[in-house]
Amino acid sequence: MTQPRVLVASAFEAELQPLTCACVAAALQGHGADVTGWDAHLRPDAMPDGPFDLVLVSVQQFEGLERGVSLARRLSDERDTTVVAFGQYAQMNHREFLRVADAIVMEEPELISEELVRLADGTLEPTQVPALMTAQGMRPKPPRRRITVPKPARDLFPSLVHYPAHHTPFGLMGNIEASRGCHHKCTYCSVYGAYDGGVAAYDGDSVLADALQLAEEGVRHFCFIDAEFFNSRTIGTGVVERLVDAIGPITFEFTTRVDHVLSYPHELEKLVALGLRRVTCALEFPSDRILRIFDKHIDVEHMRQAIAEAERIGFELYPTFIPFTPWIEYDELLGFEDWLVETGLARVTDPTALQTRLLLFKGSPLLSSPWMEDIATVDRGFWVEWTHPDKRVEELWQQRRTDAEDAGRIRCCVKC
Repeated sequence: MTQPRVLVASAFEAELQPLTCACVAAALQGHGADVTGWDAHLRPDAMPDGPFDLVLVSVQQFEGLERGVSLARRLSDERDTTVVAFGQYAQMNHREFLRVADAIVMEEPELISEELVRLADGTLEPTQVPALMTAQGMRPKPPRRRITVPKPARDLFPSLVHYPAHHTPFGLMGNIEASRGCHHKCTYCSVYGAYDGGVAAYDGDSVLADALQLAEEGVRHFCFIDAEFFNSRTIGTGVVERLVDAIGPITFEFTTRVDHVLSYPHELEKLVALGLRRVTCALEFPSDRILRIFDKHIDVEHMRQAIAEAERIGFELYPTFIPFTPWIEYDELLGFEDWLVETGLARVTDPTALQTRLLLFKGSPLLSSPWMEDIATVDRGFWVEWTHPDKRVEELWQQRRTDAEDAGRIRCCVKC
C-alpha cells in the first residue's frame, strides 16, 4: 500500500524553527506517513508541490493567525485534499477556521496521529477522528497521555542557522519543550484561553532525544519554550541532568512565575549549577491593582523578593511587562522607568516592554470579566480593540511604540 502523503505547514512559531510542527511530523511518520514540512513564515513562496492526501496547518501564535486562515483557505481552494488546522489559536478561533478548513484538532495532534494517518489514507472520515472538530461536531478526546515521539522531525524544516531568533548572546540556541499549556489561570494569557489550566507533558526521553539532535548541530545553549517550566518539577530538570551527563557543560533558560522563583530555591540552585543562566518572568506591571485584575496571585513586594532571590541564586531574571492596559493610570506609566532603574531591571528590560499593549484576543478570559464593563471596545475580528479613557495614555503608547519599532523589536512573548 502506498504511504499517505501529508503536508505539515507552519504559519508562525515565534520566528523559531517550528518545533510543534516537527513533533507532529515525527508522530505521523511513526504511523507510516510520508511527511513534508513547510515553514510558510520563513519561506512563504516555497509551497511544496504535492499532491498530498492531508494538509495540517499549525497556528500557534496570534501573529500567525491571519496567515494560518489564509493558508488554510488557499490550500482548500487549490488542492483537492483534506485540510485540518491545529494549535492554540486555531482552537480559540475554530469557528473562523471551519469556514476555510475541513476540521480543527482540539487536542495535541500527536495523541491522535494514528487516526490522522488513517484520515490521510482514506480509512477514516474526519467525523470519525477523536478530538477533531468538524461542522458536524466533535468526537470525544482520547485519554490524556504524555506526548511521545522518537525525536522531532526538524530535518523537514530549514536549519536553525536560517532563523535569526536562534542566534543569541549565548550562542546558537536550540528551542526545546517539556510541556504545553499551563496550570495557572492568568486572565490575559492566551495559553489559559486555549488550555483552561490544563497541561500536556512530554515524555522525558522525547525531550532528551531532541536536545541531543540539537547538540549534534552545535547547540550548547537551550531555551525551554514552555509557558511554565515548572508545569512539571521533574521532566525539565531530569532532561538537563541527562543532557549534561551526555554532552558536558551547557547553558539554558526557561520561563516561570515569580511565585515559583520564591517557592523553589533548592531546585533553582541545582539548575544554576547545571548551567541555568536566564529565567523569564512575566511581571506585567508594578501595580497591585493590575496584578489583581490579571489574577496573578502575586503583588509588587513578591516581585522585589524574586529580583533579590535571582541575584542571590545567580541567574538573570529577565522581565516581560504589559504596561498599557485599560486600567493603568497615566502617572503610573510615567513612573514605570524609575521603578525599573530602582529595581535594577532597567539594564535587562527590552525596549518592547515599555510599549507592550494588552491584546484582547478572541477567547480571552478578560472579555467576560466585570473589569471590562466600562471599557470602550471595537470588535476587530480576531481581537477586540480597546481605548483608554485618558487620551494621554493613548498618546504615550503611540510614542513608545514608535520608539520600540525604531529599536527593531516589537515582540516579547514566545507563546502569545
